[in-house]
Amino acid sequence: MARRDAFERGGDTTGHANTKGCLVLLAVLALAIFLAVPTAAPPPIPMRTDGHALDRSGAPLPLGTPIRTFVDGVDYSNGPSVSDAQGSFAILTTGNTVTSGGASETTSIQEGANLGDTVIYAAGDFSTATDVFLETSAWSPGSVLTMDVHVGSTASTPEPLKLQGIVARPARGGSQYVFLCNPTAGVVSLADYYLEVDRPGTYHGPSLSLTGTIPAQSPLRVNLSLPLSLIPTGDALKLVYRNPGGAGATAGGGDIVVDRVEFNATSGGTLTWEPGNTILGDAPAPRVGRILERDAACTDSNSPQDFSLAIEPGLPANQPPTLTIQSPTDGETFQAASAVTFAWTMSDDIFANADLLVWANVTIGNVTTPLLEAAAGATSVVWTAPDIAVDGVVAHVDVVDPFGAKTSASRTFNLTRQTPFAILIAVLIAAVLFAFLVYGLLRARKKEQEGIAKSPPAGPPQPPPLGPATVPPAAPAVTASTKACPRCHTIVRAEDVACFFCGYSFTEGKPSP
Repeated sequence: MARRDAFERGGDTTGHANTKGCLVLLAVLALAIFLAVPTAAPPPIPMRTDGHALDRSGAPLPLGTPIRTFVDGVDYSNGPSVSDAQGSFAILTTGNTVTSGGASETTSIQEGANLGDTVIYAAGDFSTATDVFLETSAWSPGSVLTMDVHVGSTASTPEPLKLQGIVARPARGGSQYVFLCNPTAGVVSLADYYLEVDRPGTYHGPSLSLTGTIPAQSPLRVNLSLPLSLIPTGDALKLVYRNPGGAGATAGGGDIVVDRVEFNATSGGTLTWEPGNTILGDAPAPRVGRILERDAACTDSNSPQDFSLAIEPGLPANQPPTLTIQSPTDGETFQAASAVTFAWTMSDDIFANADLLVWANVTIGNVTTPLLEAAAGATSVVWTAPDIAVDGVVAHVDVVDPFGAKTSASRTFNLTRQTPFAILIAVLIAAVLFAFLVYGLLRARKKEQEGIAKSPPAGPPQPPPLGPATVPPAAPAVTASTKACPRCHTIVRAEDVACFFCGYSFTEGKPSP
């Protein structure tokens, strides 16, 4: 009995050992899988700033005054406000998620500030006139800053100018342009402002300084010029205040982004990079002949819903495109199973051909085969005809301009197949022509060889004979039965009355009897 108990206890011990081994093995496998699968890094701890918000005289700002933090014109704060009569505030500034090596985890969108970015503090969100504090800070994850913030000087506070409209693809070509608006009651000098775009990896891409003035409550067109140009399928444009600095300068004397617009195409959009694409949200990209614009009052809520698309200003009433199919012609016949080229010309009163969209198809009976679908600027397409003989095949082309005006055209043609008899005749004709060609070549070669055989081979040049010079034979002498012609000196018979050579008459000069 004791042995049995011991045996049973021993058996239980072995079972427990096997179970523990399996659990250890599973734990090792789970750890290996966890290490093998990359995991996203947790978002960084926001930076905290607390203190008192004070006006230019040092008095606390009113209860409920919004306190915001900005990096490159984007609000990355948690949206707090002054919480008591002493102007107390506490604000969190979100950071951008990065790996342990410092690389961005979200390369297609910037979610917050990066390490070392300058953080600007403001008593508002720049949707309207906004006071900016003197103080700035360098963003760092998890940092806790305790500092009072003071509204900067009036001389270094920007006016609430806005980007009112953007034309990235003018219908008739030429420079891209934007409209600025001044919602204030006074004239504003643009010498204190410039336009700037982000580019991958930097807040400070190409820029364009502004000049002149902008009237009160009026828009102003500004043509863009190199090096500043917009990517039509997606970009971020900023209106920046050039801080004059000086005593009590806002934002530590640094420049301030007063308005920012991010736009992106819904299909094929290109604003997919940091720091251009942010949490601000994207307005629709203005296609050719369109303007992305705010309303007439230049309303700003820091939302893409502030913008809508409209027809580019200054364009004439739109007319449908013109379209002429050049090939095929009506009733033309093509060989079956051959490559058939359809070609056409088109134009538009506003848009370039490259902006026109083309659809093309071919119909045989009740079957329609699409050949082109929304092909920009296409003026031809090649179709491989089926190996059938059929009449009444229809080639159809539609052309649509960017405003939706449409023109269509069709041509009817036939397909034919060569009969076996026709193919046989063609082969025989080709064979006869080939035989004549061969016969001509052989005959020419034979004549050439015969000419070579008849001609003796050329020998070496013979030297002139040696000895006395050869004397030419003397002219024949006149005898009793001959006489000499006094004109050409030819010897003729004595009884001849005329020289047979020159026709001289021997009776000339004789006295008359």
